[in-house]
Amino acid sequence: MDLTTMIVVVVSIVLVFSLIITMVALKHEQKRLEILRGRKDSSDDIARLEQILTAHQAETARLRDRVQVLERLVTDEDRRLASDIDRLKSEQRV
Repeated sequence: MDLTTMIVVVVSIVLVFSLIITMVALKHEQKRLEILRGRKDSSDDIARLEQILTAHQAETARLRDRVQVLERLVTDEDRRLASDIDRLKSEQRV
């Protein structure tokens, strides 16, 4: 094998390996970009879920306040006393 043929073979082998390495690098970069896009989408989902959670927490706090008011009304002694008086009045009429 002469020198020129050997150089052509070596250059061809180097080019083939370079092409393979470039293809692998491009596939890797493509997967990386897909992952980054997925993270962006998931960060949008996370932001949406945080908004939903905040809304639910506000609604829960509002409902908790209403329950406290209702508990106060039910356990209010004056209201109970007035209810008992009304009940006794209706019993006397019968």
